[in-house]
Amino acid sequence: MRIEIIRPDGDLKREIWAFTLSVDYSRPCIYFDHYSFQTRESTRKRIWHKETYWDRLNTRESNIPYAVIPHEVDAEMRIRYRDYIATLPIRR
Repeated sequence: MRIEIIRPDGDLKREIWAFTLSVDYSRPCIYFDHYSFQTRESTRKRIWHKETYWDRLNTRESNIPYAVIPHEVDAEMRIRYRDYIATLPIRR
């Protein structure tokens, strides 16, 4: 399951963090997939342009060496995954 956390900075800037939950028998974990800082020319334009970008699986295309996860984003991501798991039905 993939979760994106978007933090707008006004109408023309935003930051996006994407995470994927991997539940496996050998090693369950949460992957930090990508980060991007995006801007757009005006509020009338719908296209967001990536200024800085980091991707776990495509490091060649990334223009920063690594991305930092703020504590607020980490906490929100864990709460959203916890809430999602709490609503899953138990099947027989």
